[in-house]
Amino acid sequence: MRKLKLFGLTTFGILCLLLVSCASTGVDFDPAKVHHGNGAFISKKQGSFLGHFFMRQRENDPPPRDPEEIRSIVGAADLDLIGSLATLPRVTWIGHATALVQYNGINYLTDPHLTQYPFYYEFGVEPRYTQPALSFEQMPQVDFVLLSHNHYDSLDHRTVDMFGDSVLWYVPLGLKAWFLDRGISEERVIELDWWESHRFNDQVEVTMTPAQHWSKRTPWDTNKTLWGGWAVDIAGFNSWFAGDTGYNKHYFKEIGERLGPFRLAMIPIGAYAPRYFMQYAHIDPAQAVQVHLEVKAQQSLPIHWGTFQLTIEPILEPAQLLVEEMNRRGLDLEQFKPAKIGDTLVLN
Repeated sequence: MRKLKLFGLTTFGILCLLLVSCASTGVDFDPAKVHHGNGAFISKKQGSFLGHFFMRQRENDPPPRDPEEIRSIVGAADLDLIGSLATLPRVTWIGHATALVQYNGINYLTDPHLTQYPFYYEFGVEPRYTQPALSFEQMPQVDFVLLSHNHYDSLDHRTVDMFGDSVLWYVPLGLKAWFLDRGISEERVIELDWWESHRFNDQVEVTMTPAQHWSKRTPWDTNKTLWGGWAVDIAGFNSWFAGDTGYNKHYFKEIGERLGPFRLAMIPIGAYAPRYFMQYAHIDPAQAVQVHLEVKAQQSLPIHWGTFQLTIEPILEPAQLLVEEMNRRGLDLEQFKPAKIGDTLVLN
């Protein structure tokens, strides 16, 4: 008999989720904005526990994970390099959607997840099958964190508690209340809507960008908080974190036209199968290449794969399909190729 799971959660884990309370977001929805609805943000199509349940009964389970395949995507972080001043821009893939970007004395993280479970509780759910390239203790001093949305594999409350008030948190509209409930000081949380910007200091500007996704942490808060990506300009070094997103040509072309070109983009390539169920929320590797082109990225790092078994594709398939698509289009693989967890890409 197949074990019932929802994005890595057992049935027991889902029952536990029903006990998690939801804080009020206090969002003033603006009907003049196309992504603002009546009491919730508008997504093209959001998932549901019931829909995912029936999909998993229809589809085969993911293939068994091969320890050799897992070892093949894990490298060793260069702690000396990471701990040094970045006179050239660089990015280190920590695992899943967590990346450390460093340049000119500024260090920032994307969707930091440094613990074992993509869920509120540490039981009733599958742990990560690859470890973070850096522990919290090994991290350099982080200036700010970019948070894309509130799903558990992106917003990990345990990791938030580790950093606390030591960083500035950039979060989508509606999520500030959650951070305040965790004990984060109000002045340490910057909440933005799509296309809004905030100046971190005289050399750094952060802008939230659109994404096609959705939000949910409990059965009662679907789309009550926003989701999106982030563009960061550090003294002329322009980078972009896509967050979680389905494919939306209008969004990506506008991001490229308004904020690009980007010297670095961090683009998801995993958690896409089956397409009939995941296409509205997650891009596949071929679409990731199209996004790379549309946002005018000179260099892209593939993220959001190789860590959690969120969907049913084999663990190495995202990287394999990315290489195939780059070759099929005749593009330079050096511009967007798979990295190992722990690899640091230095941008000359």
